[in-house]
Amino acid sequence: MEQNNIKATKELVDPNKLPDIINDSTYPKPRWMVNRSVYDTTWLLSKLGIEVSFFENNKNKATKHSFKRIVAPNEYLTDKINESLLIDIQNSLLYLDTTGKITRPKRIVDITRSATKLINHANELRYAKNKPLVRSLEQIKFKELKDYLLSFSVEREIFDRTIELIMTRWSSKSDIDWNLIQSNLILTTRKLDSLKHKVTQYLKNVENGFDSKLAYKREYKNACHREFDIDFDLSPSESNISNEISKLEALYTSRPAQKYKFQHSPMDLFSGGRAIFEEMVEKVKTPLMPVSVSLHAISSSLYFSRVYGVAIRQYLSDLSKAEEYRIKELGLALSTSRQYSSEIKQYAYETTEIPVALKSLNITSWEKDDNNVHYNFSELRNGMSVGMAVRLYTAAIWIQLASFSAGRLSSLLTLRRNCFVQSPVDGLFDLVMRIPKSSERLELEEVHRPIPDLIYDYGLEFASLACELEDRRGFISSESELFLFGSVLSYRSVSAAREDGGEYCKHSLGKDYISDSIDMFMDWSESPLIGNKRWYPSTHQFRRLFAVVYFNFSDQVGLDELSWFMGHSNLDQTFHYAEVSPDDEWIDEAEATIARIGASLHKFIRGDDTVRNIIDKARKSTSITTVLEPLVRRLIDEHKNKTGQEVRFHKIDGNDVFFYFINPEG
Repeated sequence: MEQNNIKATKELVDPNKLPDIINDSTYPKPRWMVNRSVYDTTWLLSKLGIEVSFFENNKNKATKHSFKRIVAPNEYLTDKINESLLIDIQNSLLYLDTTGKITRPKRIVDITRSATKLINHANELRYAKNKPLVRSLEQIKFKELKDYLLSFSVEREIFDRTIELIMTRWSSKSDIDWNLIQSNLILTTRKLDSLKHKVTQYLKNVENGFDSKLAYKREYKNACHREFDIDFDLSPSESNISNEISKLEALYTSRPAQKYKFQHSPMDLFSGGRAIFEEMVEKVKTPLMPVSVSLHAISSSLYFSRVYGVAIRQYLSDLSKAEEYRIKELGLALSTSRQYSSEIKQYAYETTEIPVALKSLNITSWEKDDNNVHYNFSELRNGMSVGMAVRLYTAAIWIQLASFSAGRLSSLLTLRRNCFVQSPVDGLFDLVMRIPKSSERLELEEVHRPIPDLIYDYGLEFASLACELEDRRGFISSESELFLFGSVLSYRSVSAAREDGGEYCKHSLGKDYISDSIDMFMDWSESPLIGNKRWYPSTHQFRRLFAVVYFNFSDQVGLDELSWFMGHSNLDQTFHYAEVSPDDEWIDEAEATIARIGASLHKFIRGDDTVRNIIDKARKSTSITTVLEPLVRRLIDEHKNKTGQEVRFHKIDGNDVFFYFINPEG
């Protein structure tokens, strides 16, 4: 799988010069780095999809990656005594970048975090036994590396004691004293992290009030959420262990850059975790959204844009004019008016008529009462703020674009304000989006995706709303630099003080903000219930639904087009991706296709011996098509559970596809 391999992509320097660079520690500055020196103890990192030049002029907006991380009780990596560790870790990261083995700044953060957590875990074990602490990478022992990985599992006895302690002492997640729990149970920090994660998962399932107070409170339980199984889910996640091994393997891969070399290859030693764990929680596929839910979401989002879109923009414009008039009427300077922002906005709300088209939204205020910490469905039912209406509008546009473009989260978050274009060649409409996986560059590659003319019209209107909000606050910039889903749309920004500085507003909304907004929209639109639960889709579920629907409607022959839509540069990449690190939609559709072919008695399948044997076994059992298809799926699942293998496929002559089973770690 992709996360299990550290592969070179494109070296940034001449390989013949690399030995001298390593010997002299004269690594070139990574293209994602904003700092002048690669040996600062805090690195400033640019963000995916945003040009590095922006962060060079706005360093406070860059991601801060500090090496001041705990590596022993009361010690930091940046302390003088740990200088050897710091230099080797920094050189390792620079080596990985220079040789093209990592290309994204986030990977830098992930590898550093895992490396320092491993060192800290080893030192906590040594500290408890009064042994000398780790002062270089080469001093980390095999048994310490193994114990670190084993700490991702949670013992049932410790879990039960923790639940009992929490239930008798605290009533919410924010009240829990995890330091007290760590002290009472004598746990390393790594073991505490695992315990905390599992306990939090469990409490969110069985007790109300133990989730985040900042998260939106849904109206119903989530129909696509998997329940916590205490007899199974205390084991570590297969994907977590695989990712952790991958990050630590990067430390081993980069040992040419280390003075004191890390001695152990986690991949060779632990086989993706199977060598040390009897059980691991398998990767859970992205749930496939029910058709009724998806159709309701799309139709409701289109309805919202059609009925409320123009009216919301006009209403905000009227509120802004009333606000401006009041400031002038009171004779206030803009800097002074911010002190009276709430009173001024209250006046503007009371004196501005709500458009008839918005009456059914039941807008009762401009800004939300901050005394109510929770964001919950009651605001949808009892009277919403203008900010809530904008959030619903944001979710509606996101649902439309996600449903028709198959865009990844990063692609949609990085949509520019001018992403809606009309082709001068055929007059049709496109969405200009940025695709991460078809490019080795830090900056994402722009591609065009066709969209219906209705989505084009609604998208332009939504972009106009964002412009309205920016004008009100004095933000001035080019549309090519601003995001469609920019932070100017955020809950607080909609009700912020007028013209508060005129600074750029170039950040996009966050993933959690978008997810909560979609949850709000599903509640507002009263999405159909499933067993007294509501399906609250994740952002990726729209992408997977697109792939499944397209795959089925094209009768499994539209792989070239689907590959292009999913953002794979060509079929070679698509099938390589399916071979190395397949998306859920590809594996699921491969299995579904095997079952459909197997259910057609006269169809021949191109597959390996295992695939053909499964179909032959099913066909010998029954000739009824409606029974055959689920039977083949069941036999596939039984083979996967028995062997740990997964389905893969590749295209052969014409439109034919060859299916086969493979060990995922192979």
